[in-house]
Amino acid sequence: MVKFCTSCGTANTRDARYCASCGHAMPPSVDDGEANELPQPVSASPPLPVDAEPGISNEPTSSEKAESGRNWPVVLAVLSSLLFIGGLYYWLFLADDINGTQESSYGTGAQEGDTAEAKQFFVMTEANVRDRATTIGSTILGKMPRGSAVTGVVKLGEDGTSEWLELADGKGFIATVNLGESEPPEIAKALNDRIWTADGPIDIWAQADSASTLVDRVSEGTKLTLSGLTANDFIEVKLRKGGVGYIANGADILSRLGGKPIDITFNPQTCAFGGEIGMEFAKIGARLRAQWQELENREFADEEAREKAYSSAEGRSSFVKLQRSYKGLTLTAIAQHYESQSLYFADPPDKVIDVLRDQGFRIDANGNFASTELYAGISATRGEGAAYGKSELGCGV
Repeated sequence: MVKFCTSCGTANTRDARYCASCGHAMPPSVDDGEANELPQPVSASPPLPVDAEPGISNEPTSSEKAESGRNWPVVLAVLSSLLFIGGLYYWLFLADDINGTQESSYGTGAQEGDTAEAKQFFVMTEANVRDRATTIGSTILGKMPRGSAVTGVVKLGEDGTSEWLELADGKGFIATVNLGESEPPEIAKALNDRIWTADGPIDIWAQADSASTLVDRVSEGTKLTLSGLTANDFIEVKLRKGGVGYIANGADILSRLGGKPIDITFNPQTCAFGGEIGMEFAKIGARLRAQWQELENREFADEEAREKAYSSAEGRSSFVKLQRSYKGLTLTAIAQHYESQSLYFADPPDKVIDVLRDQGFRIDANGNFASTELYAGISATRGEGAAYGKSELGCGV
């Protein structure tokens, strides 16, 4: 039997009192029963010895035994198995339930559309029938004329925002912007998509009735596409987003198509124009007088050069473009010539003659005004004036 040094761990004989290696005092010998339990080797730096106290046990506690005896790989394997089983259960059962709830909430509109009853609508303006509920990539199957009655179910378009009518016969789709719940009004006068620039704020109504829904309000300067004049005095216009709307006081709008209204006050005996037109001619006259004054004050090399400059000024006409309306006519320009004045219209001579006759002017079959000494008449434009319109009202010598 040997004893181990408590200082350096060297084995010594049972009866040794000091360590043969380090000289440290050896503990007293123990009986054979205790000698069977060999002491554990100590590290090179053993803790300071403590006196054994009664009631204090060096045995590990139950919790320490549990910690030291726990098999961590097995625990991790069990936890992983539980997580896997939970995930599998969610994927098989709960995920389907959640997704089904979301899909049902998203698809409510489509389901309602599928189960909705078919309704009758009217085509407000010629509309395309397409094979799909979209304008992109779809094929036009045909056209529905204005006033046609169509029946079907309204569905959401492929873009997720527009609405389309799926025809009850299954033969295509029509965009609902071209449809209305009541028949379109009768068009008394077609305007053939004429473009008109609004000369002030304009209200556009959903129907040819000022008590209907206001769909838009445009400001001065907005370009509008006019379809026609209805029998109850509304102008039908094409809306930017599709479909049509209506402007009240249609006849008044027609009279302003050429621009803001202007009055024509004219005396064929003197070629004098009054009102705004007279003021425009006065402005032209002031500019021409200033030019003549400049010629008078200019120094020329000789008399021949002076005569040439004067001749050039005398043969030059001064034009001013306008865009005004008069009783359904469009006044496009006025001009001051050397010894005459002219008004130019976008309309043909026959129409201009008829309108001025209606206003009390005496005009013969050749378009001449009753006049004593000066010429006054309406004719087709020619020469330089052709660039300003189709007809000319001229007066002068």
